[in-house]
Amino acid sequence: MSNNKSANRLFLLTVAIYIGFSLGFGLLASWIPLLGKLPVYFNILLSQSLIFLPGFFYCRRRGIAIREFIPYRRIDLGTAVLVVICTYLMYPLIIVLNAISMLFTNSGTAAVMDLMQGQSFPLSVLFIAVLPACVEEFMFRGILFHTYRRSRMLPAILLSAFLFGCMHMNLNQFVYAFALGVYLAFLVEATGSILSSMLAHFTLNVTSVVMSFLLSLLYQTSGMEQASQLPQVQAGGYASVMEGSELLVFLMGIVVWAVIAVGATCGAFGVYYAICRTNGRWEHVKHMFRGGARERMVTVPLVIGVLVSFAFMGLYIWMEMA
Repeated sequence: MSNNKSANRLFLLTVAIYIGFSLGFGLLASWIPLLGKLPVYFNILLSQSLIFLPGFFYCRRRGIAIREFIPYRRIDLGTAVLVVICTYLMYPLIIVLNAISMLFTNSGTAAVMDLMQGQSFPLSVLFIAVLPACVEEFMFRGILFHTYRRSRMLPAILLSAFLFGCMHMNLNQFVYAFALGVYLAFLVEATGSILSSMLAHFTLNVTSVVMSFLLSLLYQTSGMEQASQLPQVQAGGYASVMEGSELLVFLMGIVVWAVIAVGATCGAFGVYYAICRTNGRWEHVKHMFRGGARERMVTVPLVIGVLVSFAFMGLYIWMEMA
């Protein structure tokens, strides 16, 4: 069996296990109310385990050292600082993509922010920033990307990013997770180390944690109730619940952020070049799209896994509408 086909089967298996456990746990929670009262950190740990364990046992079964899929290479402090700067320069683009998708879909991002309200800050950093940065990078920039890249680089970057978006099981998060996945794969190639993508992933997640914590602190000190300034999102997104003036303001905000994103993303390209030069990888990055094997990447298990992911997203929207 080809390496790509094996990786695609791993993705299908991960999706099946993830959705099966999610639906099964939700059904049990409706029968056993105590399960619905478990700490939010337990649910996060469970969801991350459902991603990590299939990848771990995939490596064990195929007799592959995990290190083979994790291009570990120490990055110096200068590179780490440049990665953080580059990631923040990419942040406006992610904000724009997130806002555009929120017009039409349920906001998975808003749901995550709501879950973080009132939670322990250190535990939030651990379970929402550190854990996903390690687990998801191991699976998507580790096993999947480093399997596909043996064939052709550009399709490998795009496909691993696409699957990263699918695994979020939410159309809102799918949009910006795809763009983020592309950026993270380029970072790995710029440094030769998955530590760079883990750091960038952590940077984005911990920023959300800090923002949620500061927002909660603001409400507490001001005595205001915790309530979003935006309308309660429903199936169909904010566009379906906003009045004309509210929608206009929201769209104007997207335009302003889009202008900022253009300038910031251009700056990110400059910092990315500096990362490549610092790590002696610029020549590699310039030529990494050349050559490569012609092994097929898209196989039946992959298509099934993607279709199941989108079906689950559709089911989620239908349940919200119902």
